[in-house]
Amino acid sequence: MANEDLTGRTLGEFILGERIGGGAQGVVYRAYQPKLDRDAVIKVLRPQNQDNLVAQERFLREAKLASSLDHPYAAHIYAFDVESDGLMWIAMELVHGITLQARLAGRGPMPLAQLVPLVERIALVVYDAH
Repeated sequence: MANEDLTGRTLGEFILGERIGGGAQGVVYRAYQPKLDRDAVIKVLRPQNQDNLVAQERFLREAKLASSLDHPYAAHIYAFDVESDGLMWIAMELVHGITLQARLAGRGPMPLAQLVPLVERIALVVYDAH
């Protein structure tokens, strides 16, 4: 199950689409919620972490913290659950745009006039989170 592709699987009310990213703790998929006719993002705990209590607690803490944020610059959490096979997942708002990494790779360093407002927005979300 460590390299399992979850594309097409249903988690709660969400149908997983293509894998769009991942990190040490989780894998991220584009998803669709048919009942509300909206796109979303689903982050699942990596299969190799499913039996790791520390990883499970960290993932649950992330879901709780993110769901408590109500900020216009933060993605909203739609749902959190644990499937019968132990798969933990968080459904959240799909934010359209490009990553900062892609922006910098495509256009080079950001001019100060663009960078300052971006950093201010990020700081506001971090402030609200703490």
